[in-house]
Amino acid sequence: MAICKKKIINIFLFSILLFFFTNLSFALPTFKKLEQKKVSYLEFFLLKFENTLTKRAHILGRQAVPTRIQYSNIGVDIDFEEKKEKISITIYAIMDKHRYSKKKYKQKLSDCNQVRNLIFYRKHGYRFFTQKRDPSLSAELMTDIFIEVFFNNINFNDKEIDFLIDKMFINVTIFHPINNKELSCSGKVNDYELK
Repeated sequence: MAICKKKIINIFLFSILLFFFTNLSFALPTFKKLEQKKVSYLEFFLLKFENTLTKRAHILGRQAVPTRIQYSNIGVDIDFEEKKEKISITIYAIMDKHRYSKKKYKQKLSDCNQVRNLIFYRKHGYRFFTQKRDPSLSAELMTDIFIEVFFNNINFNDKEIDFLIDKMFINVTIFHPINNKELSCSGKVNDYELK
């Protein structure tokens, strides 16, 4: 019986070693193949751009003292449409269900623009009481902030940066969680106001 247990243990150890060396011999060529794959600089930039946008979208979270629409979820999607030669940025913002089930509110175009402004530029772009466009967030300032935030540590020259900004289009959609209405606005990423 002791010999039988030794055989089982030896077979078990041999199986583990065989499994380990088989996987090790498979892993090395796989890593080599992965190292040799090429990623375009545009794909790298778009990945970094999407990651930065996702991180910056957290600014739209709930506030202790609400000064704007409160959102429960924000979604960001970046898509390079090669045939149309454009970069599409889609932002989905879902209004806080708890707050807007008790309070009647209809989304406005200024809310849609503020979502873009807060994520991209960290500024409302609208005056608090009148909700009229604040001229302090000009199109020129928007472009400067955009370049500083999203093209930082990326090796693009000024011509390439201008080209990419010109090819970036954004669509912001705000969903009301109770009455199932949505509001969308779209335009170029640095348009003074999305429509």
